[in-house]
Order: sequence, then C-alpha cells, then structure tokens
Amino acid sequence: MITGKTHLADVVNANPAILSVLERLGIRLGFHEATIEEVCSRYNLSSLLLTDICNIYSRDGYEPRADSLSIQDIKRLIGYLKTSHSYYSQNSLPKLHEKIHLLLEEGDRNNARILHKFYDDYDEEINRHFRFEEDMVFPFLESLLDGNKNNIAPFDLHLFAENHTNMEDKLSDLKNTILKYLPDGYSQSLRTEILKDIYSLEEDLAKHTEIEDRLLVPSISRLLSDAVSKNAEDEKSTEDSEPESTLSQREKDIVAEVAKGLTNKEIADRLNLSIHTVTTHRKNISRKTGINSISGITVYAIINKLVDLNDLK
Repeated sequence: MITGKTHLADVVNANPAILSVLERLGIRLGFHEATIEEVCSRYNLSSLLLTDICNIYSRDGYEPRADSLSIQDIKRLIGYLKTSHSYYSQNSLPKLHEKIHLLLEEGDRNNARILHKFYDDYDEEINRHFRFEEDMVFPFLESLLDGNKNNIAPFDLHLFAENHTNMEDKLSDLKNTILKYLPDGYSQSLRTEILKDIYSLEEDLAKHTEIEDRLLVPSISRLLSDAVSKNAEDEKSTEDSEPESTLSQREKDIVAEVAKGLTNKEIADRLNLSIHTVTTHRKNISRKTGINSISGITVYAIINKLVDLNDLK
C-alpha cells in the first residue's frame, strides 16, 4: 500500500497514470528521492489526500479514508476534480472526436452518421454532468465548507452517483462498436490508436468516478450530517432559553410564511430548511399557541405584527 513514507518516484514508476494526478494537483516533476509526505509539505498539500488518490489509481477495491479529510483537503479535492474536468473537456474528448472523424471519412456514410451521433450524445452527456457538478455540486459543497450550514442540497446524492454508471456504459459501447462491429475497410492503424485512447480514457474516468464516489460523496454526506446536527442543536438551545409559550424567531418566521399562504415545501425552500424541520416547527407552534388552523395562524400573525396585511394573498 502507498503511504506517506513511499517515494513518489516509485509510485509513478509503478503506475505512470499517476503523472496525470500530479499534473492536476500542480505538483511539478523533479522531486528526486522525496517521499509523498516531503513533496506534499512543499506544496502545502495533505499527504492523506494524495496517498488516497494514488491508492485509488493503483489498488483495485481500495477504501479511502474519507472521514479523515479536513476542510482544506476537501477544498483541494474539489480543485483537483475541476482540473480533471477541464482536461477531459478540452483535451481528451476533443482529440478523440477528431480521430473518430478522420477514421469515418473513409467508409460508409450511414455508419459515419450513426457513430458521430452516438459520440456527440456521449460527449454532451458527460459535459452536462461536468457542468452540473461545477454549477451545483461544487458550489454547494464549498458553501458548506465556508460555514453556511443552512443550505439544502440542490441534488440527490444517489442519482449523482448512478449517473456515473450511465456514462461508463456509453463509452464502453463506443469502444466495443469500434473494436467488434465496425466493418473492414477503415484504417487499422487509426482504429487501433482510437481504441488505445478510449481504453486510456475509460480507465482514467473510472478512477475519477471512484474518487468522486469514495471521497467526494462521503464528504458531502458527512458535512450534511454535521450541518443537520448543528442546526438541531442550535434550534434546541434557542428553544430551551425561551419560555415554553414564547415562539422562537424561526417559529415566528414560519408563522409569517404560513399566513402568506405558502406550503411546507415552499417555506422550506424559502428559509433553507428541510420539510421535516418545517413540519416539526409547525407542531411546536400549534402546541405553544393552541392554534391549529391556517386561518387561526393568519389572525395570530396579524395581531402580533408578524406579517403585513399587504403581504397576504
């Protein structure tokens, strides 16, 4: 197993694919006989993060220590993943498409049209996934890392992971089509070159997916769990410090939104809460005020100046 005491050059010699990892982390070559810990110290990088990534690339079935990653580690991980996206989108995928285009110029137009369409669909899907991560997943996670504990995840973690499998299947289908079913008459040397590129890209993307599924997703889950626990503690502390019959500020906010005619889901979205939390607050409001109906809550909100008449529907 690769550890912090392992010489980085030995890691690269054993698995040249690690060169891409180093490039994406901004680690320059020429590190002599330095260990991973020594190199990471020069770049202000956690040796835990680098050894986990290297072990994922080098050992099938490796289970990384996602729970041990610090906030700084996760930020560097996000930067690494963003750099990987840029490499795939601006380098690997366009070059592969160019070679496929050259190959298909020689043969049947129908085959060319079908394979171009297949590749274009794959290219669009994977780039759409990258945009989703960079527009939704990474900003949300960065917000959590910066201390904003009230955000609601704008995506489903299970669907996020499942989408990786769909993209892997499509690339495998493209590989098998070119390997097994494309008729004779096309350049064998170019066909072989394309297949080598696909095998390399397939392996690299598989490791990229492992890093996201085994390092990023558990980190999101842990941060979300911590955020939920912290919010629950804060709300309990606030409620415990107030008289039993007094509404907390959050409960007053919810009373105002109920009076305005919003549903629990709409209130959750507006106040960055879970629907479960809103439901719990509404039960506490009914218990403290003795009021259960929406019309009664509306009257309560008006009398206690929690809402303006002009804001009511």
